[in-house]
Amino acid sequence: MVQPIRKQRLWQRLALYLSGAIAPWVLSTAALAGDPFRSGTQARPISEQTEAVFLALFRDGNYVKGKELLPAALERDRQEPLTLALAATIAYLNEDWAAYKRYAEDTLRVAQTLTSRDPLRGNLYQAVGHFLIAGYEISDAGSGPVLGASAALLRVQRVLDHINRAQAVNPQDPELNLIRGFMEWGIASNVGFVSMDRAIETLQTYAAPSYLRYRGLALVYRDRRQWSAALDAVNQALAAAPNNPELLYLKAQILMASGDTTQSRHYFQQALAKEQQLPRGIREEIQRRSRRVLPQG
Repeated sequence: MVQPIRKQRLWQRLALYLSGAIAPWVLSTAALAGDPFRSGTQARPISEQTEAVFLALFRDGNYVKGKELLPAALERDRQEPLTLALAATIAYLNEDWAAYKRYAEDTLRVAQTLTSRDPLRGNLYQAVGHFLIAGYEISDAGSGPVLGASAALLRVQRVLDHINRAQAVNPQDPELNLIRGFMEWGIASNVGFVSMDRAIETLQTYAAPSYLRYRGLALVYRDRRQWSAALDAVNQALAAAPNNPELLYLKAQILMASGDTTQSRHYFQQALAKEQQLPRGIREEIQRRSRRVLPQG
């Protein structure tokens, strides 16, 4: 069983990665340039302002810039659940739990309204909303990791129900498979009734964009201690997003765990060179872990 404090951190980090799983990338052929996943007739009306925030956060790993861009995205896309999930992420990074709870609930509310027009994304973001709320319920601002666990598990059942409803609409949808794959990784890490194999299959098959698909796979393989597969996946992610300090840090972790201290040191240094654009919690984590391989003094 996962210890309460570790479980809380896993849920909170997963909320961050989950928002990253929603992140868009530029599709030069898209009919609607802001849609991160689809082109042509399948594209959805997501604004360039929202796209810019996601690219800053999850392609470039620049959380300072993402926070600066957020107000314009909220003004433009207040009824877009993707934007509200992003706002919840920013609030979490700022440790603003009241705002996190509000935006998580707003994500769920707007997704419920969206369902009649777009049942795939409406159900998908109802799952996201419930997942984000579960993260709040086990936080110190909510009921805490012990008392909040039962409520969070009930939320997980709702998450899976809405994911299944979205899948019934289009099981090959790239946005669905990316978010579902990250959720399955997190549920497998926290409560164990979804297998890591399922998360791998979901991410490998239809999930996009590539830098988030391979980031998710690297996380799964890292947790399974399959270092060669994890390294291959993170290299693929870095090929698409070479300047992201979180990906550089992830590669440093994998190399260190596999015993390659020399190469691990190199990637820790690269990640630390960009640490000022990262949230405090992630920055401190990189600093702490890097002490195992970098000279101090």
